[in-house]
Amino acid sequence: MQEKTPTEDELRLIHALQVWPRVPWSQLGPILGADPVTLARRWSGLSERGMAWVTVQPPMSEAARGAIVEVECVAGSIDVVITELSQDTECMSIDVASGGRDLILTVGCPDPTAFNRYVVSRVAGIPDVRTVRTHPVITTISGASQWRLRALDADESGAIDAARRRDAVRLSAMFARPPVAERDIIAILSRDGRATTRTVAEALGTSTRRARERLSATLASGAFEFRTDMPRWASGYPVCAWYFLRVPAAQMARVGANLSGLPAVRTVLSVAGPANLLVSVWLRGLSDVEGLEAVVEQKLPAVSILDRCLVLGVRKRMGRVFDEDELPMQ
Repeated sequence: MQEKTPTEDELRLIHALQVWPRVPWSQLGPILGADPVTLARRWSGLSERGMAWVTVQPPMSEAARGAIVEVECVAGSIDVVITELSQDTECMSIDVASGGRDLILTVGCPDPTAFNRYVVSRVAGIPDVRTVRTHPVITTISGASQWRLRALDADESGAIDAARRRDAVRLSAMFARPPVAERDIIAILSRDGRATTRTVAEALGTSTRRARERLSATLASGAFEFRTDMPRWASGYPVCAWYFLRVPAAQMARVGANLSGLPAVRTVLSVAGPANLLVSVWLRGLSDVEGLEAVVEQKLPAVSILDRCLVLGVRKRMGRVFDEDELPMQ
C-alpha cells in the first residue's frame, strides 16, 4: 500500500478540506500556493485511490439514541459478524479490536425503541455473537470531524477557516426564512460531500438552477456536519486506540475539554456506564500509547483508565464499508 500513501502536498490538501470540506478550489489556491486546476486534479487522484473522501454526519433528532457497543464473537466468526452488520444503516462504524472484545461498533438509531430493538434483537441476536456491552452516548464532547492532520500551519488553517465562516454568512443571508435540509440532498452528500450542483441536478432529475437552490438551502440549514476522512494507515498516525475512562461527574466538562485539546484525540464521548468517558486516539506508533497515558495521569489525576484496546482493523466508518486493506469499497 506504500505506493498509495499521500504526498506532502496531498496531505496539505486533505488538512485544508478538514477545515472546510467544500472549499472552492479558486479560494483555496492562493492559500496553498497552487492553481485551482492542480488542486482539483490532486483531489481527484486522492479520491480515486481511496485516500480521502468527504461525507456528512446525518442529522440526529433529540429523540435519537447512539452508543458504542462492544461485541465478543464466537471464535473464528469475526468476519461472519462483520458481514452481517456492515450493511445495517444503524451500524455506522465497525472497528476490529484487541483485548476483551472483538468488535467496537458505533450505533445510531432514530429513537429509543429502535435503539433497544437493534442492540437487543439484531446485534445480540446474531448466532455468532457471544456477548454485547453497550455504552449509550450522553454527550459528544468532541467528534472526529474536529481532528486535524497538522499538515498546515496555523496561518494557513486560519485563513481557510475565516473563508469558511464568511461563506456561511453569505449562504445564510440568501434565505429570508430558516432553510430546511432535504433528505435527498443529504443522501447525495453522504456519498460525495463535494458533490457539485451539476451532480445534484443529474441525480434528482431537475434543472441546474433548481438544484443550486436546493443544495444551497440544505447547506445553509446547518442540520448536519461535514467530515473529511482518510485511512488511518495513510495519515501518518496508523495506531488507533480506544480508552475506557472513569471520571468524577463534577469534573466531566473540564476533563473532556482537556482531552479534546490533545492532538492525538479524535473522539471524546460521555457515556452511561462504569466507564463514563470513552476516548478514541490516533497515534504515530505503539510507543506513543504509554506516552499518552502518562500525560493523562500527570495532567488529569482524577481520571482512572479502566481499560484500553488497540484497533486492529477498520471495516466500516461513518457508513462506508472498507475492505481488508481499510480502503472504501465502491
